Amino acid sequence: MKHLLHSGAAILIASLISGCATHVTMIGPARPPITPAAVRIYENPPRHYQQIAIINSSAGTTWLFPDRDSPDEAIADLRREAAALGANGVLLQAVYDRPVGGLSVGVGGFGYGRHNFYGGGGSVGGPLINRRVQAIAIYVRR
Repeated sequence: MKHLLHSGAAILIASLISGCATHVTMIGPARPPITPAAVRIYENPPRHYQQIAIINSSAGTTWLFPDRDSPDEAIADLRREAAALGANGVLLQAVYDRPVGGLSVGVGGFGYGRHNFYGGGGSVGGPLINRRVQAIAIYVRR
C-alpha cells in the first residue's frame, strides 16, 4: 500500500511538472533579443509580419476549476520567450484546457459502542486541468 501511494504521488508530480512547461518550435530565423515589454500581443494578424516560432505555454494546472487569471501568467511567458527570439509580436492562436490526470481524496472511519459498530466514509474526486496558450512569435515590419 505504501509503495502504491508513493507511485501515485510520483505520477502526479510528473504530470504537474510536464504540464507547466513552455515549448518552442522554430519555424523561421531568430533575431537579436529585445525586452519583453516591447513585445505586442495580437489577436488578429498584422499586415506585414514574419513568423519566427510556435510557442506553447502553460497557464498552470488546477483541480476541478481553472483559475481565470492564469492566462495572464502564460501571456507573460509568451512575451519572455518571444523577446528572447527577437520577436516584437505574439499572434495568439488558441487558449485551451488539457486534462492531465485526476485527483481524488477520500476519508473513512469506524467506531464501536457498547453493543454496536458503526462506520462511514466519503470521497471527492475530479480532473487535473492544464490551461494552455498557443501562439506564434512574429516580427512585425513597420
